Amino acid sequence: MNAIAERFARLAREDPGRPLIHLASSHRTLNASSLWDAHLAHGLHLASLGVRSGDIVLIASGNRASTVALMLATWAMDAAVMPVDAGTPRPEIDDLAARFHASVIAVSAEAVAQHYPDAHALDDQLSLVRREDSAPPSDQTRGAAVFKVTSGSTALPKAVIVPDAQILADTDHIVEAMGIRPVDTQVAAIPLSHAYGFGNLIMPMLLNGTPIVLRESFVPQHLPADARRFGARIFHGVPFMFQYFVANPPAEGWPACLQWLISAGAPLESETVNAFHRAFGVKIHSFYGTSEAGGICFDRSDEIDRTPTVGWPLPGVTVRLLPGDGIPDGCGQIHIRSSAVARGYVGETDSTDAFTDGGFLTGDYGSFLPDGRLALAGRISAFINVAGRKVHPGDVERVLQSIDGITEARVIVAADAVRGEQIAAVLAGGRGLSQTDVRRYCASRLAPYKIPRIVVFVDAMPLTARGKTDHRALEALVAAHRLAGGSGVL
Repeated sequence: MNAIAERFARLAREDPGRPLIHLASSHRTLNASSLWDAHLAHGLHLASLGVRSGDIVLIASGNRASTVALMLATWAMDAAVMPVDAGTPRPEIDDLAARFHASVIAVSAEAVAQHYPDAHALDDQLSLVRREDSAPPSDQTRGAAVFKVTSGSTALPKAVIVPDAQILADTDHIVEAMGIRPVDTQVAAIPLSHAYGFGNLIMPMLLNGTPIVLRESFVPQHLPADARRFGARIFHGVPFMFQYFVANPPAEGWPACLQWLISAGAPLESETVNAFHRAFGVKIHSFYGTSEAGGICFDRSDEIDRTPTVGWPLPGVTVRLLPGDGIPDGCGQIHIRSSAVARGYVGETDSTDAFTDGGFLTGDYGSFLPDGRLALAGRISAFINVAGRKVHPGDVERVLQSIDGITEARVIVAADAVRGEQIAAVLAGGRGLSQTDVRRYCASRLAPYKIPRIVVFVDAMPLTARGKTDHRALEALVAAHRLAGGSGVL
């Protein structure tokens, strides 16, 4: 049995009545015993579909209690969990399942009605889809606890192999740094499929018995009432959630119980921290991590200052700043060493440039302040960070270039006051197409956060004197488009 499942088994034996998942919308609470029973039932379903040790179960079922029980059931069989956003379109889910040879796909009842009529019902929330072309387990993936899907440097998604030992270590680092206690209750407003939600919500619950308040999606109008109802102390969010509450203060004020606020997934600007503190008297604490390295830094200080940082390295984590081409003076590329660093990427048996020197070399660069806090200064990689989700431009460009009439597509980053960054697309050709046509096409093939919010049509791509795409000209086109009110044609 997987080490995570073993830890939860001990918790269920010692405290079977312990409340773990408060289902806010249905007014039900699952305790350790009921979650244990659900995982046993799910395990029987997996076994009936032929799931065995070393297989991969792709889970795209969203923030549901059954999602957690299915993860437990998968780990108990020494199979691997691959969490994927529930809003991911079927073509992208099927492509991920085929690329990584998943044996089963778990989807919600809504997805079954639309896309998977032959699925096997798991319960009233989830169904399982058996795939016949799954590959036999390999030595590389056997025994891995979770595969975290992340954008790859080649624009194709990669799966990060994180064995159970690394997950246990990462949970210990996060819990110690943030002071997450079994007596606390956490609001689960972020996706459980995201590395942030998985590491900060699911794992403290399963390993230490810290309950969560669960809804299927972030509903800002309900969050304060949910926190009061269940006495929640901790809220893990992303910057745009906190910005929403600054702009739309709760009618009854900020819940007095909800005092430990943590933000990750995208850079947290000091303006947001200051505005929230002025409005509600509570500080938002920055958390920094990656799918490959787990938790890296956390700002545990209650002081409000003007220097945006991600705080100090977590216990058990060593952060080094390495020199590199194109990195500003006084900064270095961030390298991580800890017992939580992942094994590598699925399908890449050789050591990569990222997993080097006994750790992981991130795509970020930064500097240390005199007090030891880390300040992020920029990103070396080409990723676009949309509300905490990394998007490689090439991933979107492939879809755009498959549209009839589009001769060339380029995707760049544009600033967004709410999401931090957003996706802008410049398309050559496409006469007769509108922004709505492009977005509708993308919606059937890409996850919602990957759909371009800005679409600009041009006759031909701007080129430099050397014949390469002129990225500064692309940025100017997008800026002019926004100033013109977004007509879509320049």
